[in-house]
Amino acid sequence: MKWLKLVVHFPSFYSYRIPEYSSQYALALPLIAPSTIKLAIISTAIRISGKVSEGKKIFGYIRDAEVGIKPPERITVNSVFVKRLKKKKDQGGFQESFGVREYIHFSGDIEVYLGIPDEAMEKVKHYARHIRYLGTSDSLAYIKSVELTNELPQGVIFPVAISEVPPGSHIYPVKDFSSKATFEQINPYSSKNRGKPYETKYYPLKLSRRPVEGSNWKILSIS
Repeated sequence: MKWLKLVVHFPSFYSYRIPEYSSQYALALPLIAPSTIKLAIISTAIRISGKVSEGKKIFGYIRDAEVGIKPPERITVNSVFVKRLKKKKDQGGFQESFGVREYIHFSGDIEVYLGIPDEAMEKVKHYARHIRYLGTSDSLAYIKSVELTNELPQGVIFPVAISEVPPGSHIYPVKDFSSKATFEQINPYSSKNRGKPYETKYYPLKLSRRPVEGSNWKILSIS
C-alpha cells in the first residue's frame, strides 16, 4: 500500500480543542485529528479550484482514508487564562467572561501519513501541499514536503477504538469521518440535516517518561 506523506511545520502555536470539551475550558489536543487533516485538504481544494464540487470529489477520495501521525520528540502544552466576550442570554450584546485555552508547541516537524486510493494520489497530493492552517485559522501550518512512500517508519500512531488501546498509553479522543458520512453533512453551509458524520477514535500516545509540569505548562516526551 502506498502512503501520502506530509511533513508539517508549525511556525507558531497550534490549538485545537479536545472533542466534546467545554469552549470555556478549551484543553488542546496534542496531536492532529484525522478529521482535521481531511477537512483541511477538502477546504484547500475548494479554495484553490473555486468549486465546491471539487471539494466534494476530494471528500469522496479521502473519507475512508487511514491517517497516521508521527509526532516529534517533545510536545509542550501551555495553558493560558484569557479574557473574552460572550453573548448575553435572552438579550442583545455581549458581556465580559473568562476562560482557559491551551496552546501546543511541537519540538519539531510532524509527519502525517494518509492511505488513499492510487487514482486519487496526484490530486490529493496537489491540494495537500497548499494547506495553510490546520483546524482553526490561527493554527498556521506550512507543508514542507509531500511525497509517496511504501513503508511507514516506526513511531507512527493510528487512531483506534477504545477497546484496542495498548496498556500504559495516554489516550486522547479524536474525530474521524464515519464510513456513512456524506459531503452535505460536513459542509457547514449546507441546509440539510447534518446528523452525525463523525465517529470518535483514540490516539494511544506512549511517553518515555512522566510529564514535566509547571503551574501552567507541561512537556510530554514521546517514546
